[in-house]
Amino acid sequence: MNDFKTNKAYLFQYRKKMEKIRRLEDKLAQIDGDIISLKSPVSDGMPKASIRITLDDKLIQRDELEGKINTLLTHARKNRSDISRCIDALDNQKQALVLDRYFISAQSLEYIADDIGYSRSYVTKLYVQGVQSVIVV
Repeated sequence: MNDFKTNKAYLFQYRKKMEKIRRLEDKLAQIDGDIISLKSPVSDGMPKASIRITLDDKLIQRDELEGKINTLLTHARKNRSDISRCIDALDNQKQALVLDRYFISAQSLEYIADDIGYSRSYVTKLYVQGVQSVIVV
């Protein structure tokens, strides 16, 4: 039997990266909103020299954030491929189903149980046994 904590940490890599990507995408959407509001300022007759600096700053932030997201996506795709390979190698397909939906699709164990019609305790058992059975390469 493999170490549960080590296997879980390995399998959880993809899910953590995707959560970080979602957070950064939310931040990117906020910056896009800021850029739109800066591009269409309300005219009140006052000079707006500082708006150009702020707009440039927002564009730089946007480019940096897009770079981070793209880098994370590249790493996440590799993690997903490696993790899927480990999960697909399991002999027990019920365990593989639970692990795939939990670690790749980011679904909760409760949701998985309700969706496939198993008890929550049985899904938890499949999860624990699956994580212990995975061979991390």
